[in-house]
Amino acid sequence: MLFTDANWAESSAFRRAIAKPFQPWRCVGWTDDTICFWVFPAPQSDRTGALPDGLLVVDPAALLDIASELTSGSFSVYVMDAPAEDRPSARMQRVTGLLTQQQIIAPAYDYWYRTEEGDLHPCSRLQHRLPNDAPLQLALNLDAQDCNDPVVDAT
Repeated sequence: MLFTDANWAESSAFRRAIAKPFQPWRCVGWTDDTICFWVFPAPQSDRTGALPDGLLVVDPAALLDIASELTSGSFSVYVMDAPAEDRPSARMQRVTGLLTQQQIIAPAYDYWYRTEEGDLHPCSRLQHRLPNDAPLQLALNLDAQDCNDPVVDAT
């Protein structure tokens, strides 16, 4: 979930006007129960009616919606990888794929993302650390090498 404070709103009337129809903020925060993705459309010479320089996307379903509006190969996606025991600070990692997996208990899907290093991570910090036995299905390919991979083996 994204959140912000009224004091973080863009104070410049000029910047607010050129950002329309978007609402500009100088700072936002988010909870870490679901992974947020950073989408960066490719630079365009004609910015009229174009997307902002980057989008903070709050969950994997929203990422799929945004990706459906963009031309394949015209954007890149990154994720803020949380600090780990061997790494005290967070880091940005490029995402090469978004995968879905049928949940064992509920008729819904878990989402996983793959980084350019080949690592597979759950999109929710509340998810189990390892995928269940259901096959992973490639929902969004962000790596040209894997365009023909309909199913990705998690092992």
